[in-house]
Amino acid sequence: MKRMHKIFALVLSFALLCSLPLAAHAQNSEGNILQFHNGSFKILILADLQDTDTPQKETIALMTAALDQTQPDLVVLLGDNIAGYWNGVDKEATERAVDAVAAPIDERGIPFALVFGNHDHEGLCSDEVGMTEEEAKEFLLACFQKYPTCLAIEGEELTGVGNYNLPILDSAGEKTAFNLWFMDSNPYTPDEEGGGYGYVHADQTAWYQRTSDALKAENGGEAVPSLLFQHIIVPEVYDMLTETDKGTEGAKRGHSSFSDKYYVADNVYQGAMREAPCPPDVNGGQFQSWVQQGDIIGAFFGHDHVNDFAGVYEGIHLVATPACTFYSYGNHRGVRTVTLSESDLTTFQSDLLLYDELVGERVWNLYKAQHGYYEYRYRFLPIFGGVVGGLIVAAGAAAAIVHGVKKRKGKAK
Repeated sequence: MKRMHKIFALVLSFALLCSLPLAAHAQNSEGNILQFHNGSFKILILADLQDTDTPQKETIALMTAALDQTQPDLVVLLGDNIAGYWNGVDKEATERAVDAVAAPIDERGIPFALVFGNHDHEGLCSDEVGMTEEEAKEFLLACFQKYPTCLAIEGEELTGVGNYNLPILDSAGEKTAFNLWFMDSNPYTPDEEGGGYGYVHADQTAWYQRTSDALKAENGGEAVPSLLFQHIIVPEVYDMLTETDKGTEGAKRGHSSFSDKYYVADNVYQGAMREAPCPPDVNGGQFQSWVQQGDIIGAFFGHDHVNDFAGVYEGIHLVATPACTFYSYGNHRGVRTVTLSESDLTTFQSDLLLYDELVGERVWNLYKAQHGYYEYRYRFLPIFGGVVGGLIVAAGAAAAIVHGVKKRKGKAK
């Protein structure tokens, strides 16, 4: 009898392994199957919306303008989807903040997926609410999943919450033509591991490799071309950059473990590096697993609010997406689109759309405390000219210095 049980267990395990990609497909089968239409598939990426239960109208204006003007087949929320912590935050306020993000997407009938950033959960983990990080993320995910167009799932029992993949079917609806990976990059690394921002852990990478292999087996032994989405960029971004001398035009001092050197982004093909990228200090081998599997052609990241560069390292595109938030630093806000062509799935087209061109006005950062965050707002109409706007911004910056504005590391990422 024991022998029969062992045999049954082996057969069941094999069946489950073979069904991994199918299970992912089943999660979005209720009218929300992702599929190429007329040979094309468009993704809209919204990074770092990072707003509260009373979101600023500029944040909503940017999001809704992007939804209406790009008409995407899928929206990806790239982490820090809400501010996380603000004055008076609780479960109800958190749910309202999620509603402000999810409702405009769902109302338009557009499927959406998401990953978590390093701030989403923070208010729920406060002493007042008392959730663990995992409980907070599960609660947040459930808030998003109230909406029928949400495709995000918790995934297997792994480090983090929301490690999953979504296949895109060909135009005929007969087979998986492309694949999308969604990974929880985890908020922070414990001090005993060296501290710093979070990273994708070994069990998450092992799941990615298993599922990638299963997709490959279903595809006749050929890797299924894929894109990956996560909040925090991989350390290999600094290998893509060029080390240079301090004082070089455009040079940025590296972040944390890279802070003893200066870098320029002289070989990126789109956008710019406006601040030093902030990857984890721990390298868990995630990027090398992509190289080994050979399926990921591009990876997209948020977190660094004013960066929007795109470059290639070891054949993989590393792409930064600017923030949408008006509760944090920077005067560079926008969204990113990704368009796939069924006729050539070895590449993709990605475009940047900035707030000014989407909404048709300019907004500058000025210091104003609200919600426990620092709200930066000044609507700048073109009629006033650049000089007046510049003087107002300069005055606001001076006021911020006088008042001693402080954030973690001077920024709210």
